[in-house]
Amino acid sequence: MKTQRIATEGVVLALALILGFVDSLIPMPIPVAGIKLGLANLAVIFALYRLSPAEAVIISIVRVILSGLMFASLSGIMYSLAGAVLSLIVMQAIKHFTDHHVIIVSVCGSLAHITGQLVVAGGMTSFAIVTYYAPILLVSALIAGVIIGTLASILNDRVPVPAAPENREQ
Repeated sequence: MKTQRIATEGVVLALALILGFVDSLIPMPIPVAGIKLGLANLAVIFALYRLSPAEAVIISIVRVILSGLMFASLSGIMYSLAGAVLSLIVMQAIKHFTDHHVIIVSVCGSLAHITGQLVVAGGMTSFAIVTYYAPILLVSALIAGVIIGTLASILNDRVPVPAAPENREQ
């Protein structure tokens, strides 16, 4: 792998970690557990559009694990990992099989992320409790997805494209 590509991945991962930390410092107007803006997803969506799908997966999974080890618990890692994996699958499928705009991809990813977390929460507690919070969390995910998608669209338009994996010298 080319040095410039590895450096790009490292910078995107570091950015995801920093944005995730900043996100944890932002107070939400609704005091419901699980509501966040999802700033780290800016870096993941950037990786999804500008790096390879495999690199986006690696960045997302490593970010979740490192963030969890630094700022959360094992259960926090489980929630985040479930959301991140489902979100990546949905975003990659929508991006690959359609020509939808990055905002649509972001919204669908955000909704998938909270759905993955709700499934884990239901399994760990009670699905009855989860269904009580689900509407609030899904609406907040929709709003966050639009915000992050808009920011990701701007970022994708303004940041130069790293060399594509198939165009790299081996």
